Formats: sequence, C-alpha cells, structure tokens
Amino acid sequence: MKKVIICLATACMLSTTAFAQDLKLPATSPKISLTQQFATSKIELEYSRPSMKGRKVFGSMIPYGKSWRTGANALTKITFGEDVVFGGQKVAAGAYSLYTIPGKDSWTVVLNSGLQSLGEKFFDPSKDVAKVTVKPEVSKENYETFTIDLNDITPSSLILSIRWEKVKVPVTIVADNQEKIIAYLEKELKGDKPPYQAAASYFNEANYKLEDALTYADKTLAANPNAFWIHSLKAQIYSKLGKKKEAIESAQKAATMTKGTDFEFEYAHKLNQLSKASK
Repeated sequence: MKKVIICLATACMLSTTAFAQDLKLPATSPKISLTQQFATSKIELEYSRPSMKGRKVFGSMIPYGKSWRTGANALTKITFGEDVVFGGQKVAAGAYSLYTIPGKDSWTVVLNSGLQSLGEKFFDPSKDVAKVTVKPEVSKENYETFTIDLNDITPSSLILSIRWEKVKVPVTIVADNQEKIIAYLEKELKGDKPPYQAAASYFNEANYKLEDALTYADKTLAANPNAFWIHSLKAQIYSKLGKKKEAIESAQKAATMTKGTDFEFEYAHKLNQLSKASK
C-alpha cells in the first residue's frame, strides 16, 4: 500500500511539472507581429505592448528628450517589402529598428539599420537611415496599451501611427512605384493574357489614361458579361471624366445585375450616392 501511495504521489508531481512546463504565464508587455499588404508588397511590424496601469507615460515614465525603443523589451522592428518614402525620406526595402525621441511639442521618429539592440541605450546614431520630426496630436481616445497601427491605406500610401495615453504620432509612408506598375501593366497588356481588369482598376485609381481604362473595362466585360463590378468601375471612370449620364447608366447596370443577391444593397447605395452627386 505504501508503495502505491508513493507511485501516485510521484505521478502527480510529474503531471504537475509537465503542466507547468506547458503553461505560458501572461506577459507583462505582450509581443505582437503583424503583416500589412501594401502597394506591391507588404510591411511587417514586430514590437512589444506595455500598458499604462495607472501610470503617467510621456514626460514621466517615458522621459522627454531621450531615445526610446518605442515599445518594451527588445527593439521595435519594421520591414518594408519595397523601397518607400518614410515621412518624406527615401528608405530602401529591408528591415530596420524603429525608435523615437519623444517631446512635448515634437517627436523624432528614427529608422536605424542596427537590429541587435536590446534597448534605447544601444542605438548607434551612425546607423540611422531616416530621421523624421513629427508634431504629436492629442487623441480623443485614451490608449491604455501601447499601439502602432497602419491605417488610411491607399494603393500607394498609408499612415503609421504611434499611440499611447492620449498621444498620437503619425508618419506617412509612400510607395513611389506608379511608374513601375504602369510600365509592367503596359508590357503585360501586349502579351498573350492581357490583364484588362487589373489595368482598368489601377488606371482608375491612378487617374491615368482614363479613356484607356474604359477600353480595358469593356474588354473585361466582353470576356465576362456577368462582371457587375466592372460596370461599377466604369461608373467611377465616367464620373472622373465628367460624363455624368454614362456614369449613372453604368451604375444602374451594376445595381440591376445585383438585385436579389448579397450585393444588392451595396450597389444600390453606390447608384444612389452617384445620382445625388450628379445633381
């Protein structure tokens, strides 16, 4: 009986040890990794997220005038899949550490090619590749947990915003690749499988050769007469060309084709909005 009790106790201890080894306790400043599709590639972010926990952040816990790794624990890392313009400064594709120098009236946001640092004391200024001065904004929302987000996305730009407490620090990132994309599309349009839909959509977004965009939209419809979204695209192009009548006719076709489908409300709304704008 004694041997059985000892065996049971040993098994219990082993089970508890295994459970403890598998259990990951909550992190004080949890790490986040995110990937945002952007332009012709993507932007990746890795950083840790401390929370306020009743503390005064900027000007106290994070002092003004000193470099900050812009997060907690290890450095904050940002990776660009293509060349970009970061806050007005050209930056080559690649991975960088992102650190900041907070200030009451202005912040300095820095990209640095050093990726081995464990904190703000170890950034080597000689490896800075971009340094941007940004005026901080007062946010209506109080951010309890430190956040870096990528929003206001267009085919060629987005806003990186650093947020904590009621402070927001925005930096515009632009992918200056319109010439490259247009050159690629025009080359492919001469090939065996012309990307008519992609060309029509991008030319419309870029406000480039809108008459050609209409031609490519029509070629898309010739191959797929049920492509109701192309009629909606044509409505946008006609509207930009100042052809209100044709714009409404195309929007009406899209709305009619989507009746009784999950897209009915969306395209009826687009028609309604276009009709109001054309008056």
